[in-house]
Amino acid sequence: MRLHWIDALKGMGIMLVVFAHHSLPVALDTYIFSFHMPLFFFISGFLFDFGKYAESGANFLKERFRSLIVPYFSFALLTCLFYFLLDTGFQPGVTNIDFFANSAFYGVYSILYALGPLVSYNPPLWFLTCLFVTELLFYGFAKKYYPEPGKLVFGLIAAGVIGYLYSIYVPFRLPWNADVALSAVVFYGAGNLFRKFVQLEDTESGEKFIIGSGSRADSIELHSKLKRVFFRADKFLPWIFILLNLLYLGYFLKFPTTEKVNMNVLKYGDFYSYYLLAFSGIFAFVYLFRKIGSSKILEYYGRNSLIVLALHFPLKDILTKLALLGFGVELEYFYNNITFALSLTVLNLLCLIPVIFLINNHFPFLVGKKRSSAGFEGAKVYFRKFAN
Repeated sequence: MRLHWIDALKGMGIMLVVFAHHSLPVALDTYIFSFHMPLFFFISGFLFDFGKYAESGANFLKERFRSLIVPYFSFALLTCLFYFLLDTGFQPGVTNIDFFANSAFYGVYSILYALGPLVSYNPPLWFLTCLFVTELLFYGFAKKYYPEPGKLVFGLIAAGVIGYLYSIYVPFRLPWNADVALSAVVFYGAGNLFRKFVQLEDTESGEKFIIGSGSRADSIELHSKLKRVFFRADKFLPWIFILLNLLYLGYFLKFPTTEKVNMNVLKYGDFYSYYLLAFSGIFAFVYLFRKIGSSKILEYYGRNSLIVLALHFPLKDILTKLALLGFGVELEYFYNNITFALSLTVLNLLCLIPVIFLINNHFPFLVGKKRSSAGFEGAKVYFRKFAN
């Protein structure tokens, strides 16, 4: 059963991603970066049904490779080709895009290594490989400790500590953002544990609730006292998180700082404030959207968040260039301009609608969905038109 509030929350999250990739005032930029990517790891963990894959790690690996790694390489290669054609067509003989300043071998290496700073022409793609490694890491924890939440939490905390220490003391990056995954798995695991609490709250069966489906589903017995404690806490915890989040935003507005969190480049800041800021933002919006419910527009972009993630950055570059040419000003004129950033964000999302339709209906394999006859027919039509 699809949860509409989760789709809406994903839609809000991906809009924040697009918005934050423009030049924003320091306070707003710091605030958004403090939680928007942790939120996506949290949502991914919430949606993960361990019972579905508990008996087959091979099926889990195959499914995640198809839904994350295939889209990564598809969009990495497509957008690389786009920027290459743009670079050679704009000023032949002059390299305008840094990625193409190096050798072709280094370009292949960068795409295979899959770090955001290396795939500099489309850095948001780092999330796909990082999520893949994060899910494998959590699956390993869950395979061993899922019936024992205490041990699972301890493993997640240990991974978070190791990931933070790695960001400080180790001078080299791991392929596929595996170093970021050590921190990301904390949010992913928290989302999956929160899934249990939501199911506990929604069930009317009393002492027992089930995660997963079918005969292999995991059954967890909960003491009635623990259940009463959760229901009591759930009445005031949302307001605490919302208030804490508003206080953080107010603090950033009053005392703006350039020390923003950026998981892509292992910038976490202070250990405690990193996790506190992230979780306060996550739970503030989670509880708000659980109360608000659904929004058709947000749900639409939430269901298609992978396409938006993969293509909004090249489209942002095009729209920014067109705006600069249209207004006849330098880029610095739009620095820290919320109106400009918001306008381009809206325009970006609108321009992606036909692209989303095209991919979903004719090229679903680009986003890890199974190939369809419509996809092959669509490909034939478009290649035929291109050839003519």
